[in-house]
Amino acid sequence: MSVFKTNLWSIIISIVVCLAMMSNTFAATFYTSKNKFISYTDAGSGKSLVLIHAFPSDLRLWDPQQEILKRYFRVISLDLWGFGKSSPVDGQPITMTDYADEVNSLLEQLKISKAIIGGKSMGGYVALAFLQKYPNKVEGLVLSDTQSIADSEETKVKREATAIDVLENGTYNFINNFLPKALSPNASEETKLFLRNILESEAATAIASASRGMALREDTSDVLAHSTLPILIITGNQDILINPEKSRSMHLLAKNSQLIILKNAGHLSSLEQPDQWNEAVISMFHKN
Repeated sequence: MSVFKTNLWSIIISIVVCLAMMSNTFAATFYTSKNKFISYTDAGSGKSLVLIHAFPSDLRLWDPQQEILKRYFRVISLDLWGFGKSSPVDGQPITMTDYADEVNSLLEQLKISKAIIGGKSMGGYVALAFLQKYPNKVEGLVLSDTQSIADSEETKVKREATAIDVLENGTYNFINNFLPKALSPNASEETKLFLRNILESEAATAIASASRGMALREDTSDVLAHSTLPILIITGNQDILINPEKSRSMHLLAKNSQLIILKNAGHLSSLEQPDQWNEAVISMFHKN
C-alpha cells in the first residue's frame, strides 16, 4: 500500500508540474541580424520589466512570476544563448556582456527604449553588465541572489572544471550536485521536480559556455556604487551559493536601494517564495 501511495504521489506531482508549464505564456522567437535566434515571452502592459534567468536554467524559471507581474508590468523574459530554445552554443565562453548584448537586441526588436532589468544569480551578473554598457536604457534594477564582485581564482578553477566535466560526462552528476544547493532544505517536492525538469533539458554546451563566461566577468561594484537608479536587492536567507552578506554589501554600495531578505528560501528565492518575491517588485516599481 505504501508503494502504491508513493507512486501515486509521484504521478500527481508530475501532472501538477506539467500543467504549470503548459499554463506558461507561450514563447516567441526573434532572429537577430547575425542569424541567431532568441526565444522570449512578452506579456502584460505598463513599465517594461525584463527578467533574466539564473544559471543553468531558462525562462521557465520565471513561471511563478509571469502570471502575477504581468498584471502590473509589461514582462519580458528570454532564454540566454544556449539555454532553453535560443540559439545553441559550442561550449566556448560567453561573457556577461555577450548576454547583455542579447538582451539589448531583444529590446531593440521590441522597440523598448528603457526597462527595469531584473536578474537572478547569473542573470544578476548580466543585469549589471547591461547597466555598465547600456546605462541610458535602464530604469531600475532587480538583483536577486547575486553579487557584484568578480570570481576568486579558486572559483574560476572550479568553473572551468565544471565546463570540462559536463562536456565530457554529461550533466547528470552536475545537476544532482547543484539541486541541493539551489533550494532550501524545506523546498517542496513539486518545486524540486519543477527545477529538475528544467535543468535536465539544458545542453551541456550551454552550461560550459556560461560557466566559463562567469569566470571572466569583471567586478561591477563601482557600476553599482555610482548608479542613482532605484535598485531592489532580494536574497534568500538560506542561500548557500551566494551568501546573503553579498546582498547586504551591494545594498551598502548602492545609493538608492532596498534590501529584501526572504525567509525559508535558498538560492532560487523567486521559485521558493514567489508571492513575497513578486510583492517586493510590485511595491518597489509599480507606479513609482
